[in-house]
Amino acid sequence: MSLNPAPPSAGTVSRTVLVVAILVTAGVAVAGTAIAYDLLPRHAGEVTVVDDLGRPVDAPLNASRIVVLAPSIMDIVYRLGLRDRVVGIGCTVGEAGGMENEYAPNQTSLWGLNDSLCITDFPTLDTERVATLQPQLVLASTITSAQQVQQLTDTYGLPVVILAPSTLSGIVDDVAIVAQLFPVAAATATALEESLDAAIVNATNFDTYLSNGSVAIPTVFLTYGFYAGEYYTFGPGTFGQSLVDLAGGDSLSAGLPLAYEGVNATAILADQPQVILFGTSWNDPYLVANQTPSVWASSAPYWSQLNGSKIAVDVTILTEPDPTMVLALPWYLYDLHPTLYPKPSGSPP
Repeated sequence: MSLNPAPPSAGTVSRTVLVVAILVTAGVAVAGTAIAYDLLPRHAGEVTVVDDLGRPVDAPLNASRIVVLAPSIMDIVYRLGLRDRVVGIGCTVGEAGGMENEYAPNQTSLWGLNDSLCITDFPTLDTERVATLQPQLVLASTITSAQQVQQLTDTYGLPVVILAPSTLSGIVDDVAIVAQLFPVAAATATALEESLDAAIVNATNFDTYLSNGSVAIPTVFLTYGFYAGEYYTFGPGTFGQSLVDLAGGDSLSAGLPLAYEGVNATAILADQPQVILFGTSWNDPYLVANQTPSVWASSAPYWSQLNGSKIAVDVTILTEPDPTMVLALPWYLYDLHPTLYPKPSGSPP
């Protein structure tokens, strides 16, 4: 394989690139899927869970005021019927600013989010703002630095649970962790876990069918943006790699030395992947403003010379490890195997 990553580019790197880099790098530190947690009763109304970074966290049960610092976690919170408990969300300082750098318009509408909920969480978390909201629990991804998380606990006594799955199965584990924190949502969580498990089992069974039938597995390159002559992708031990594997693809980035990489466009041109899954978004001023298929076609390096099937995917389903990513598996299976897997009805979740 000729795919060779180039050294990191100098200059400003987009919010998307930095966020995914931080998330993936920290997630890989916890080998394999999300760490299994133990539910350890302490006293009435409190529980101890072990989060995805292996940290035991004492937290109240059914917290009525929570801060959510990642869209992937908000997806879980909303699906479990806990949105009315959210008093703050992570936002970022940037060219687009506010929620627009972290949440897509369809997410803000569905989840009922507005700028009054914003807490600056990148490049530095506004810990004082978090404290003034008086949350009983903070749910964060590895976008938030370990030092800042510790400050929330040491300075303000706030329990912080980190959810950073490195596989799609780890997403199911994270739903279970949130369910243990919120027994009030137990029935909803059980139904959601069953749906997610079913999607993963279906994909696994199809992968077995491909293997047993000696079907040629397509080479796949997943990329969510490009900058300064490089395509950004996921390496081994990441949820991005897990996604391609479950979709029945042979990921060209599986052999990269790092979990997160910017890969030189000439390497992608030489490899000529059979399928290219590329992210589209409503914004991203540093990578591709209005990252639509037409912008990729006009701006991505050597795009017109890549001969594989180019499949546009909402970038949130490529970069946010949440239930929506798992539930979108049937569409990925069809995208990679259109002659073998039936086309799903409707549209991706």
